[in-house]
Amino acid sequence: MSILLEQEYKCYLGHRKKFVPAHLNQFVLIKGDEVVGFFPSYEDALRAGLKQFGNVPFFIKEVQHKEEVHSLHQGFISS
Repeated sequence: MSILLEQEYKCYLGHRKKFVPAHLNQFVLIKGDEVVGFFPSYEDALRAGLKQFGNVPFFIKEVQHKEEVHSLHQGFISS
């Protein structure tokens, strides 16, 4: 099973240590394995993504020193 934007998230994690020194607290825009750019705000990254890719999924994430997990759910519903 493939998770939406899993490829982009893996790309982010693979490059995060390089991103932190130069782009801390900026928002990175990633589509597939391509790092499209860095933006000062989420809104700027969103506008750029919509302009370049249209209304399709793409990845935006704030570059931070520590990655926090806000929620994690792995479960199955059985009947």
